Amino acid sequence: MNEFETLTHIIPKVGSVSRIFSNIAAGRGISKEDVKILVEFRDTLPNVTTVEHEVVSAVLSLSHKKVSFMLNSLSLGLKNVIDTYKTYHILLDDIKLSQLWDYDFRCVDSRLEEQLHKLREIDKEVIEASNSYEMTPFNGMPPNEISVVERRYNKLKAEYDKEKVRLSAINEERKTIINIMSSIGTDIFECVSLKCSELLSVVEKYVVSDSHKEPDEKKEEPETISFFPLSLIADIYEVCNGVQFSETDSIEFFYAINLHPNSPPIQINNGEKVRVCYLINRLADTLESPQREQWLNGILANLDIKTSFYRSKYRQPISDMPSKSNKIFADALREIFDK
Repeated sequence: MNEFETLTHIIPKVGSVSRIFSNIAAGRGISKEDVKILVEFRDTLPNVTTVEHEVVSAVLSLSHKKVSFMLNSLSLGLKNVIDTYKTYHILLDDIKLSQLWDYDFRCVDSRLEEQLHKLREIDKEVIEASNSYEMTPFNGMPPNEISVVERRYNKLKAEYDKEKVRLSAINEERKTIINIMSSIGTDIFECVSLKCSELLSVVEKYVVSDSHKEPDEKKEEPETISFFPLSLIADIYEVCNGVQFSETDSIEFFYAINLHPNSPPIQINNGEKVRVCYLINRLADTLESPQREQWLNGILANLDIKTSFYRSKYRQPISDMPSKSNKIFADALREIFDK
């Protein structure tokens, strides 16, 4: 288990929440998956005492640079959520998020009514067949005809039982949608913002500004640049960790992709170098010159990928006839980068 599991889980979650708030403010809307992320964040965020205990442990155990970067990244995401809510709270609070499930609810209600009608019709036939079967001892019907009546009754009864199971499944689906809609509440954006404010009050106590360092200490440390935002790298980490790259924690992964000094490079798993080249290309395309060239040269060197190999292979996952694994990977990245 990660020694700082709470922090390494909170940081990408805050990044996702920050992205959702920013997307709404920019007019890009919100998806069902985004709503589920907000509900989970609101309902499962650890209490401030737990978070503060882990922050203190990190401050005491980790290097100043690592703690500073971790807490500053977290602080930045929290502030974005809080500031976005302050600026756009009227817009955010006016969004009826449960309406995202209105179409699903109407569909399941329609299916439920159809299934009820179907069951009622079969039930009538079952009752008729049951009555006929019960009268066979008294109407002098020959054994072969009794067998026909019995088979018809059993067939209708089995069909009724099967359709009743389908009715139960539709009812469960309807109940799930109702639970989702009711779990959202009417003030989720305000609640999430308040949660972020509580968390920020803890984090800011331990954020060490570079301006508080001694002048000589500042000179010794090279300037660091974050090429990519935490929210983007968190999404990539979910796809690539343990698959394209060897298992590592999310903070180390963020450091490695952003080429932070003294960060050990992540290791490419066997057979994944071509897909990593495609990932590198997608990331590089988000940068402008000269940062693009600076980062591209640095990441290729860190991952021990020759420039000639990169240039010849990075388009394979989106070639005219990609392999199944390449297509799956390219589609996963497309979902991330096209948000």
